[in-house]
Amino acid sequence: MISQKNRFIICIVVGIVIGLLWLKKEEPLPVLGSIPDFVMTNSNNESFGSSDLKDNIWVADFIFTTCAGPCPVMSNEMAIVHQEFIEDESIRTVSYTVNPDYDTPEVLADYAERYNANTEQWHFLTAPYEDIQSIIVNGFKMGDMEEIVFHSTRFALVDKEMNIRGYYIGTEIEDIEELKKDIRRLKKET
Repeated sequence: MISQKNRFIICIVVGIVIGLLWLKKEEPLPVLGSIPDFVMTNSNNESFGSSDLKDNIWVADFIFTTCAGPCPVMSNEMAIVHQEFIEDESIRTVSYTVNPDYDTPEVLADYAERYNANTEQWHFLTAPYEDIQSIIVNGFKMGDMEEIVFHSTRFALVDKEMNIRGYYIGTEIEDIEELKKDIRRLKKET
């Protein structure tokens, strides 16, 4: 038979354990906006849009293939994210070009090859200038709205319902580590 003193100790220990488990539970990632429907062209010269990404968690960035600045660093970091989740078909990566006059599907296909991209999971998209500007302004809310070639270096994390759940500096290793952690968090959440 358990004495009253031992019952009291057991209740305190159980309370502490429950309290610690409650504190450890993470809050869901915030919803920061949503991505409107879009249709563009991928590096395979096929129509590709928001309906192809629905029900997937995905990470997006804006780059251009002739960039001598941050784009190669961003693409290297995106390649790391892509490779980390390559076995999980519910995780996608998407790179939009901000130079559609030069970045044709063929040019994007060569760029994808340079980063060992599986283009079934890492999508390189182009569209008329106005469509890219629209998704930057009305969807991601990042980058220069007047001159899209002055693009943001941020990555955006998007959930299965097309909601933006986080922004991360695509050239910072610490932010990329946080992004990978948040992808796992979001996967548990859904």
